[in-house]
Amino acid sequence: MPLIDLWSPAGAPPTKLGRHRRLSDKAGIHVSPICLGGMSIGDKWAEFGMGAMDKASSFKLLDAFYDAGGNFIDTANN
Repeated sequence: MPLIDLWSPAGAPPTKLGRHRRLSDKAGIHVSPICLGGMSIGDKWAEFGMGAMDKASSFKLLDAFYDAGGNFIDTANN
């Protein structure tokens, strides 16, 4: 990639999910407008009735979210 391409404007996002916003006035990070809750990704919470996903389904969901422009995933455990 030529160095000049680093400063070229980014192309249009594939979906509205790719229209990132600034997380806060004091943060330099830009995030997707919707946060993906990651609590039921995997199987750690299945015994509590919170849902479960196998590895293949988890990666399929994460790949689809990323491909649509998402970059904000909640990984908190509570």
